[in-house]
Amino acid sequence: MDITEFQKKYNYAAATQVMQQYLDIKFANLECMLLFRMGDFYELFYEDATVAAKILGLALTRRGKTGDDEIPMCGVPFHALENYLNKLLEEGFKVAICEQMETPEEARKRGGYKAVVRREVSRIITPGTLIEESLLDSNKPNYLASIVIEKNNSAICYLDLSTSKIFVVDIPPDQIINEITRIKPSEVLLSDKSRSEILSSNIETALNIRISFQVDSFFAEKKCRKIIEGYYNIASAEAIGELNNNQISAIGSVLEYISLTQKSNLPKLPFPKILNSQKFMIIDSGTRRNLEITSSLSGGIKGSLFHTINHTLTKGGARLLYEYLSSPLLEIKKINARLAVTEFFFKNIQLTHNIRKILPKTSDVERSLTRIQMQRSSPKDLLSIRDTILIAEEIRASFVVNNGFNLPENIEKIVAPLLGNSETADLISESIRDDAPNIISEGDIIKPTFHAKIKELQDLISNGRVHIDKLRDKYRQETGIESLKISNNNVVGLFIDITARHSGKITDKKFIHRQTTANSIRYTTEELQELESKMLNAKAMLVGLEKEIYSDICKAVIANNSQLILLATALNRLDVFLNFAYIAEEFEYCLPILTTETNFEVRGGRHPVVERFLKSNNESFTKNDCNLNENERIWLITGPNMAGKSTFLRQNAIIAILAHIGSFVPAVSATIGVVDKIFSRVGAGDDLTKGQSTFMEIGRA
Repeated sequence: MDITEFQKKYNYAAATQVMQQYLDIKFANLECMLLFRMGDFYELFYEDATVAAKILGLALTRRGKTGDDEIPMCGVPFHALENYLNKLLEEGFKVAICEQMETPEEARKRGGYKAVVRREVSRIITPGTLIEESLLDSNKPNYLASIVIEKNNSAICYLDLSTSKIFVVDIPPDQIINEITRIKPSEVLLSDKSRSEILSSNIETALNIRISFQVDSFFAEKKCRKIIEGYYNIASAEAIGELNNNQISAIGSVLEYISLTQKSNLPKLPFPKILNSQKFMIIDSGTRRNLEITSSLSGGIKGSLFHTINHTLTKGGARLLYEYLSSPLLEIKKINARLAVTEFFFKNIQLTHNIRKILPKTSDVERSLTRIQMQRSSPKDLLSIRDTILIAEEIRASFVVNNGFNLPENIEKIVAPLLGNSETADLISESIRDDAPNIISEGDIIKPTFHAKIKELQDLISNGRVHIDKLRDKYRQETGIESLKISNNNVVGLFIDITARHSGKITDKKFIHRQTTANSIRYTTEELQELESKMLNAKAMLVGLEKEIYSDICKAVIANNSQLILLATALNRLDVFLNFAYIAEEFEYCLPILTTETNFEVRGGRHPVVERFLKSNNESFTKNDCNLNENERIWLITGPNMAGKSTFLRQNAIIAILAHIGSFVPAVSATIGVVDKIFSRVGAGDDLTKGQSTFMEIGRA
């Protein structure tokens, strides 16, 4: 639909100025549900209102004259926006947030009494660009991915905007679905030419992932190269590393998409981390599903391997564990390095328990930092960063030598970043009130002791009557009129009030006559007018000044962003390895031995998920051995239905995966040659936690 057709459809010429403004903005965002800020509400009009009212359970009303000119409308309170956003996103809508960029008073000063408040779309919210804590799953990343396929090769760039983590990987086209299954993005960018291809159908239908199709030129290599260089302010995209054209297009399209959706509030992303898919275990999409690694067959987390071994205590730790499980390592040196850390905490289990008591007091620094960078933070984000810095120092103190631990180099590397952020913590402690509200525009954010003007304005607001009485007493002394009062009304504001019989005592020219009534004479002074002006404007001035100071504090925190990211990373890694040590002790897991030989020797192995399920029902798991080696590379497993064939196959695959992420494994002992691929085609209808096999299900049909 072009602009002429659009304006004719909605009778643009007859619309009010406000509705013309709405229609102009709506035409520029036709693919979005537009939430149009009007005072304390985000209003929706026309078809948006009709659809949203049903989805959100809102009352549908009408605007304008009765009859054909009526405009359907509904509204969402601005302070409750997040409560409604998720429902719209779940229904597949993109949501454009249109804000008032000035107050009605500022609009009238600019354009007269009938001026329309200036409004602009400040952000377009999509599933892959969420940063709101209440809308995100704290246990796993929220990725936006871009797929580019050219010349029999392909690349995927994926970004978690909420934590500012960005990756790019080069893979064969036939591995795209497997890679997307591993990443599990919330939203995928694809070119229009892919609409009719099987790939888009598999992503959207089979994997149930939202696709945002873009014009083909959106992925043009030359354009994307310029976008990368402009975003990172670099002379050449090669500064990031050795990238092929597909990778350039994938990165550039992701950066362009967040620029379009986030408008001016862009995060400062690091260079994309270039991944080599050959350094991770290959697990195809069917195998991931059957092994229920990060989600169960029903689609939820409960009943998955992740749910079973996740005893992390922080949101960042849970996300890192999720990433580890999604991408088991292949390099034996890196695997053994992780296992060595797990072993340290397992051997020092009291230290592990001590730190695990403290860890829950830390917060999600990664996501708080992103919100601060994107100017969408609240005082809570700053306070949580301060508290985390202080708790991190307490955790680091647990490792001191006089507690009996001479730290190995690999442990020291993990815990070293826990220190070094005290200046940031001190700044936040000195400036931000502990009881600060989450909405910056309400004020009461900055401590009076941090800034003299803040103290003065807060004093005026809290003690205005005291200042008036102080001035009254001064004027009484100067005039000798003990009955002199300072009063207030809605017509003249503050005024000095004396009886007519005392008029002769007012001789000082600073007293300016305002009004004479039957019983009194009213005056003002420049001093009183100044006090009145200060009192009237104190709240607005206070909020404005607090916003400025808050912004400066955020900039100071962002200046220390790199160190704070290191702190967050250290806490996440610490949480994961403490988790590994905890489950090893709690559930009797053993340290696996990784080799470069062709062997897989597991003694007394168990399926961790099934074992936990049986234990909850006061049943026990029967342990199994598996001994594959150069001389005995294939086992043929037979047995009746429900004998445990599927469980045996899956448990050994899971033992291999756990070993390759740096965890102890559910077995008496395990010696495992590095496994580069796992394939599973056992019954897709099995539900091991319910004791159901494919054959049993077929038999019931």
